[in-house]
Amino acid sequence: MGTSSATALAALKIGGRVAYERLLRPKARQRDDVPCSPDAITPEWLTAVLCDKVLGAIVTQVEVKLASAGTHERHHLVVTYNEEGRRAGLPGSMFTKSLPSIVTRMIGGFNGTARAEGRFYTQLRPQLGIEAPAGYHAAFDPRTFASILLLEDLVAAKSASFCNHKTYVSRAMAEDMIDLLAALHARFYGDSALATQYRWVAPYPRWFSIGAQKMDLEYYTCKAFDAASHVIPQSVLTQREAVWPAALRALPVHENQPQGLLHSDVHIGNWYRTGAGKMGLCDWQCLARGHWSRDVAYAVTAALTPDNRRRWERDLLARYLERFAELTGFKPDFEESFRNYRQQIVHALLMWTITLCHSPLLPNMQPEDTTLTMIERISTAMADLDSLKE
Repeated sequence: MGTSSATALAALKIGGRVAYERLLRPKARQRDDVPCSPDAITPEWLTAVLCDKVLGAIVTQVEVKLASAGTHERHHLVVTYNEEGRRAGLPGSMFTKSLPSIVTRMIGGFNGTARAEGRFYTQLRPQLGIEAPAGYHAAFDPRTFASILLLEDLVAAKSASFCNHKTYVSRAMAEDMIDLLAALHARFYGDSALATQYRWVAPYPRWFSIGAQKMDLEYYTCKAFDAASHVIPQSVLTQREAVWPAALRALPVHENQPQGLLHSDVHIGNWYRTGAGKMGLCDWQCLARGHWSRDVAYAVTAALTPDNRRRWERDLLARYLERFAELTGFKPDFEESFRNYRQQIVHALLMWTITLCHSPLLPNMQPEDTTLTMIERISTAMADLDSLKE
């Protein structure tokens, strides 16, 4: 079966299931239930998943409020407990990430990213000494592709403010982002457990290839180059046929060099800043294992204005290598690292061409002005650094 046929068949099956759920409105009550939408969440279910370690604690009421929608839908939960729950300090405010619609289940369920993110919060997040949200519960139904995450309310817990494409990233903020990435990548660097104990974390070349096939990435990248031609430098536009070969040439480093844990979607919209001024990283649905240069290239080129990126990128890379060496005992060569940085920028661009132009079966993942800003910044870096050169 061709890719488009398999995708269409999955959409039909998911569409039938979502229609069934909207008609019957099933409720989640037992711990093993996976709520098909936030409206399916009940006090009984929350009691089962949040109160199991506190004797006598019960959720007495829950209020659900829509927060945002994209690849997932995010809802704010206000949870009320009995006296035992309140005394134990159980979280009264949290956010859900769920897949209640056909398009969200196609991008998060059919593509497998929701299951990976749930496993990240339950298995890997507790082992990472970085600023990232805490996860309270995660569940995924492989039959229906329904998914639910209960996550820390960062605004309530840490007075966090979330970044976007309009956020000015100062030098200090950029350095803090670099330090976080070094800590993330160092934790499992060269550790065989990442490939054995956590086999569900896909190697980046496999993650990329499967995603590219399912979303017809090469085709939609061509369409995106037409749609975004007014923000892409001419030197990159004239080499558009070289983009896909350059992306393939950038894959072997993820297999030939020791692997670590990658976030893989470190654009500025997935960062936040706590009230104490620390940068944090959320939205772990694109998790993979591979070479650290993938995240560093993406974070620097997507977060900084082109002028600041030109001024700071070598210093930021040098800082990363110093922090990485402190944590691992191994310091990569700077020139080799900069070459990898240049090459991985192409993969950052491909995260946004598919955001701008994609199958109608997939949701609009970002506002157009955000997407065009990311494409402009990343393609400008490609032009500056000749990233398409063999």
